[in-house]
Amino acid sequence: MKRRIILMFGLTTVLTACGQRAEPETPAMPMAEPRSPRASVAVDGASSSPAAEAKTADGAGVITAVDPAVSTITINHEPIRSIGWPAMTMKFKASPAALQEAAVGDRIQFDLTVRDGAGEVTAIYPH
Repeated sequence: MKRRIILMFGLTTVLTACGQRAEPETPAMPMAEPRSPRASVAVDGASSSPAAEAKTADGAGVITAVDPAVSTITINHEPIRSIGWPAMTMKFKASPAALQEAAVGDRIQFDLTVRDGAGEVTAIYPH
């Protein structure tokens, strides 16, 4: 009987130990994945900030609102495949030159700079 209890205790201890991890699931400092918005360290040891990783794209859509007071243009745009955005209506910051050309209801092509997931319209053209 003692032998059976000792065997059961030993088996329970081994099974419990097998289910535990020696290290925590998430590291204390998560590593950035390729193309992630986190800063990365270059080969020479210099770090690049996420703000430095701007992308440019172009899109097409219809202007639904213009607000010069806060320098924004709202555009109901088609999909922008180069940055993986589906068709939607979005409010964008806009350059002064783009604001001067913008009018509600205009169908446009536009140039876009994207940083940290937010876009800024840098130029608009009639479409």
